[in-house]
Order: sequence, then structure tokens, then C-alpha cells
Amino acid sequence: MKKKLRIGIAYDVKEDYSISAEGFSHCDFSMLFEIKMIKELLEERGHIVYLLGNYQKINRMFKDGTFPQLDIVMNTAEGILSRNREGWLPSLFEINAIPYSGSDAYALNLTLNKLHTKIIAEHLNIPTPPYHKVDCTEDVREAAKLLKGPWILKPNYEGSSSGVILAKTEKDLELAFEKLSAEYQQTLLCETYIDGREFAVALLYDGANTKPVGTVEIVRKGKTHLGIFSAEDKYSDTCTKIPAVLPNHIIECMQEDAKKLHQFLGCNDYSRADYRVDSNEQYYLLELTPLPNVDYGSGFAKCCEYGKYDLGKILEEILYNALRRYNKQDH
Repeated sequence: MKKKLRIGIAYDVKEDYSISAEGFSHCDFSMLFEIKMIKELLEERGHIVYLLGNYQKINRMFKDGTFPQLDIVMNTAEGILSRNREGWLPSLFEINAIPYSGSDAYALNLTLNKLHTKIIAEHLNIPTPPYHKVDCTEDVREAAKLLKGPWILKPNYEGSSSGVILAKTEKDLELAFEKLSAEYQQTLLCETYIDGREFAVALLYDGANTKPVGTVEIVRKGKTHLGIFSAEDKYSDTCTKIPAVLPNHIIECMQEDAKKLHQFLGCNDYSRADYRVDSNEQYYLLELTPLPNVDYGSGFAKCCEYGKYDLGKILEEILYNALRRYNKQDH
């Protein structure tokens, strides 16, 4: 029988940073219902669970000596603004010798950088949409010349489709650049828009043990064309996830490429890879997310559900896998 654990959950919500819960400019935050769900699922399996909060609260606990005695922390917190934001808590936990689940600071910060992730994917012969780095108006014009339109423009260091804009003309692209530059003040990534279907692959474990637990398609309710899967879509009720219907060899290739990237980047415990598949059944990796949402409606949870995996057991297994890794490091 596996040991019952004392678990802390690290998380941040928009309210921690005085960001309106209604906006979609910055969406890489947990929702309180998701944190409550994780807590309840782990408690149902006999574990003791503490809600720790964000990096500011946890850092204060370390400073004043009030950090609780735990076996492990389940890290879901993503920070804000800095391109190093997802690495804040993993670094803090490592400094204080606290076991935590998920990828380390390096892997989290690297995958947050969409441009660098695409360069590595190319190195691994994983197809991604044609792209161009954009920092100024001249870059926008160059992107319009080099890449077939329409185009997707998005912030390079944001997640959850924050700031993703579809531009159909060069003028639209320039306007999108002005808007996103003012709003996010960071490098932007321009890609050829892949007009097709959107899929997600969920992965569990790490290293040689990495395995896919399922693949889903994201579809718009009412059978209308998906277009782009925006932040508004992700945090509203406009879309749903269904079991992936594709030729088996396409699904297997997508899963194998996701696994290859997860392993190459040294991701730990779990992740989610997002893809577009065009009308010719050519797939394109959009990004790898080693800190995916796990609420019941999320792509990760739906992959588990349709793959016949119990979500509570998967969350528990993520923690046990992390502890096995720490125990190996101690010997």
C-alpha cells in the first residue's frame, strides 16, 4: 500500500495580482474551483492537503518559518509578467530542499518561450507552422513577405492563448502588432495560420517511462468552424473536447512527437502538447505545456477521461512519480 502524503498545493489566481477576473490579457492562472477540485480528489484518496498560495505567500512562509511539514508540493503556479515567471517556485523549492511535482525551472521557462520551443522541435524533425520573430514594424513587414497568410500573431511568453490574434491582411497584421506590443511589451511570434482542426495530447511520467494517456480534439459547440482556439474560448463554454477521430498512424505520430519533445526538454511528471491538423492530415505542433490545467473540462483531464484513466489516480501518480525521482536523487 502506498504511503498517504502530506501535500501542499502551490497556485496563483488573478486576484493575487489585482487583475480583473473578467479579462483575458493574462490567463495563466488557476481558478479557485480547479484548486478545490485537486484538493478534494487527493483527499478522497486519503491524503492531507494544504493550500499554500502563490510565490509571495510561500516565500513569506520560508522567511518566517511557517512553511508546513510536507512530503511534497503540487506546483500549479505560473507567476506573472517575467519570462522566468514559471520558474520562480521550482527554484524556491529547490533552494529550500522541498520536493515538488512537475518540471523544473529550466524546462518551464524554456517551454514558455514559444520561439525557442519551435527551434528545438525543428531540430527533432517535429513539424510546426512556419514562423518569424517580431520585435518591430519592419519585422512585421518581413513576416508578411516571408510567410504565407493569413497569419497568427501572439506574445512569445504567454500561455492559454492570451493575446492570440488572427490577421487576414498585412494591414491587420500591423494593427495586431501595435495592439499586442502595447499590451504585452515583449517579443511576438508570427506564424502561418493553419486552417484545420485542433488537438491535444496528454503525457504522463518522464524519461524512458513517458507515455501518452490520450488525445482529444477541441471543437466549437454548434458545429461551427473552430477558427482559433482563443483565451475567451478556453475560459467560457463555447468549445468542448471530444475523443480524437483521426487515422491511427496520425495520432500515434502526434503522440510520439509529443513524447520525444517532452523527453528532450527534460519535462517531468506530466505535460500537454497542442497540435493543428490541416485538411491534408498534416499535423503541426503549436506548443508543449508542462504545467497544464487539470480541471475536469481541461484538455489534460479529458485525455485521461477518454483514455479510461481516473483523474484522481492520475494526480496521485504525478506526485508519486515526483517522489520516486527525489528518492533516486538521494541515493
